[in-house]
Amino acid sequence: MKKFSRKSRIGWFMLIATTGITLELLLNWKLLVPLLIGCFLIYYGLMKARRDAGKIYFIIGALLTIIPIMSTAFFKILMIGAVIYGLIQYSKAKKQAQKLVIKTVPPGTKAKVNRKKPYIKNRLTGNHRVVNEVFEWDDINIQCGFGNTIIDLGMTMLPPGDSIVLIRGFIGNIHLIVPFDASITVNHSAISGKLKIFNHEEELLNSNVIYYTDENNEVSTRRIKIITNVAFGDVEVRRT
Repeated sequence: MKKFSRKSRIGWFMLIATTGITLELLLNWKLLVPLLIGCFLIYYGLMKARRDAGKIYFIIGALLTIIPIMSTAFFKILMIGAVIYGLIQYSKAKKQAQKLVIKTVPPGTKAKVNRKKPYIKNRLTGNHRVVNEVFEWDDINIQCGFGNTIIDLGMTMLPPGDSIVLIRGFIGNIHLIVPFDASITVNHSAISGKLKIFNHEEELLNSNVIYYTDENNEVSTRRIKIITNVAFGDVEVRRT
């Protein structure tokens, strides 16, 4: 019989706990009603985020959402399991010697740190669409909680070399449109969902996979490295 790896066991435990929490919330109206009200207040607060009242609505909604979830029996089991797992890992780490490597720099060396706001930003809820838009390229690193994400890179002037696209999501689909002349590497991790890369499609269950195109990455002028993490949802990568 095939043995599950440590990551696989953790993934299944998280999936079972999440499913149990969801079912317990749906079957207990005393927990479901405050949760729904909290979600509505969070959404309303995000819509009015620029106002002080919107921030208050968001905080109240977050509390009404967190309290019912923390009140479920499955959440308490999850926390107990996490504490036990943490103690086991801590005890193992104390038994193993750690090697520390210290790197030094010449005295007086100073680095100038510049700050820049990216064009594509994080979004907690709602659909995220960047289609038929021209923007200055920066490596993409965003988090999307709930909702679909569509990003079209067909009209973007990618610089020579490696370009990074990192997208993390919880529930929702991710759709990426890439230029036809760029070599692609996809590193995808998901609990459940489909992965479609050009003409290849497969179902994933608590898996992480890496795909790359047939082009020689050393010869290709433009290379896109796509890293996607989604708990429940589909990911599709296609050419323009």
